[in-house]
Amino acid sequence: MKKEENILIVEPHVTSLTLPPEGFVLEEGARLEKLDVAWESCGLEKPENDNVVFICHALTGDAHVAGRYAGEAEDTGWWSGIVGPGLAIDTNRYRVICANVLGGCKGTTGPSSINPATGKPYGSSFPQFTMGDTVNVYRALLRELGITHLAAVVGGSFGGIQVIEWVTSHPNEVDKAIMIAAGASLNAQALSFDIIGRYAITLDPNWLGGDYYDSPAGGPKVGLAQARQLAHITYLSLPLMNERFGRKYQQSWLDKGAEYLAEKAKKFCTTFAIESYLKYQAKKFLARFDANSYLQITYAMDRFDVAEKYGSLLEACSRITSKMLVVSLSGDWLFAEYQSREIVSALLNLKKSVSYSHLDVKEGHDGFLTNISELSRVMGAFMASETDEPVIREYQRKRHAPVMKMIKGDVRHILDIGCGSGSLMNMLRKERNISATGIDIAFNKIVTSIKSGNDVIYEDIDEGLRDVPSDTYDLAILSETLQAVKKPKELLVEILRVAKEAIVSFPNFASLSVRFQLGILGRMPKDKQLPLEWYDTPNIHLFTLKDFKKLCKEENIKILEVRTEATSLIGKICMFFGFKNLGASRVIARIAKK
Repeated sequence: MKKEENILIVEPHVTSLTLPPEGFVLEEGARLEKLDVAWESCGLEKPENDNVVFICHALTGDAHVAGRYAGEAEDTGWWSGIVGPGLAIDTNRYRVICANVLGGCKGTTGPSSINPATGKPYGSSFPQFTMGDTVNVYRALLRELGITHLAAVVGGSFGGIQVIEWVTSHPNEVDKAIMIAAGASLNAQALSFDIIGRYAITLDPNWLGGDYYDSPAGGPKVGLAQARQLAHITYLSLPLMNERFGRKYQQSWLDKGAEYLAEKAKKFCTTFAIESYLKYQAKKFLARFDANSYLQITYAMDRFDVAEKYGSLLEACSRITSKMLVVSLSGDWLFAEYQSREIVSALLNLKKSVSYSHLDVKEGHDGFLTNISELSRVMGAFMASETDEPVIREYQRKRHAPVMKMIKGDVRHILDIGCGSGSLMNMLRKERNISATGIDIAFNKIVTSIKSGNDVIYEDIDEGLRDVPSDTYDLAILSETLQAVKKPKELLVEILRVAKEAIVSFPNFASLSVRFQLGILGRMPKDKQLPLEWYDTPNIHLFTLKDFKKLCKEENIKILEVRTEATSLIGKICMFFGFKNLGASRVIARIAKK
């Protein structure tokens, strides 16, 4: 790899692995006498190899993840917007390696490779392999390059499946892991699309059982085209397909060529734009991919189930030692949001280090390749985290001081609900050596908090703490949020489901300042504690210290401690004489179940 003015000039490599006498033994017993791996590398190379990031490509991807080849005018890597100088995976800091998958057709040994035993392409004789085999091939390549430990392993979709296989099967080899638009296994709908796609290929008479490389017909073009078209439908979300195509027409697309269609079949073709698009995708795919590779890779992916492999998802996740970032995408047909959340919930249950972000992208599953603006930000924050000591401002220290004083006893794990930019978690980690996980819905705040080295979970708390298992935390903290949620009573119950105790702070709408503005001036209050105008405030439930005490009593919640703060002199005087509900502008209460 050469670096020219922040331009990555990469060159492809093919390494023949040094194998033992028995060859490369696959998990199901088959052996490969010879194993070539196609790979590319870019970024900062260090003698100690302590900065290597391995990227696992998607289903039909390849090793060309970033940069350009010599003579090219622009970057052609499939993730050049993510990997490069100063980007999310910063090649000024990391060395990035990506390799073509086992069974592929881009240089790594696969069905179209020459079988040394016969001198002909493997074809039907190429052995079936597992996700474990694909990862072991990568690991063998890295060992060949003198690399035994990774700073990170990253992948989306099929690549994300390889990530979870890697961190569960080979714990302690990876510091950080990023899993995007993937899951612990394929759901039934995703399996269905793959199964039908393989039927399309194997029922094509030109497949010839997989031994078609010398055939005049050139292989199962019709079947492979249909498989690609079917799969491509799942890569796009319904909103995007409606926006881009709808029921638009594109006249005469058949005249431009549909070689894989029988002549009589063409009379049933429409002139819908979506049909033209699918035909284009199929034609492009036929020029670059091998049908046997498609069969082998999708079959290995379909059979993968990390929960089944280890007995349960919880048991599988118990093996993970890497710091994890899980990302899901809206409108994803192949790996739904709930599949990412299942992994996150298991990791939270085990008190593992995990952050989670759900990105609202109109592209659906393909969004991790085509819409990377927010993805690159959260990935960049995760990869850059812990490089700089978080700065704790004096106003933050002052604001969090009452909460910090209330944290007593042997508290090791805290859930910070509505964590914002993570200033409280920074203080807990730096000053009290307490592990904390944050929850927030604001993307910008999540990114800032992750960059400080915190674990943060994207969650709309109006829907409850659905990803957090019961009794996971010693303490939950809810700062200035109770008055802004739709169902405060239900949230209090939820908080004490997931934690033994909770600290809740909220503005007191019974303070003298608020009463004066509302009662005398006839306007909604605005002061230091309530700085926003009524039309901009997030506060939707206006309650007082007395209201809070009454609610706790009704819900059988025990108030262990109450601290009050006043922003005005008269408020402080009221509190001095015992009129807390009249004087306090802010309330901090420690609560528990009775």
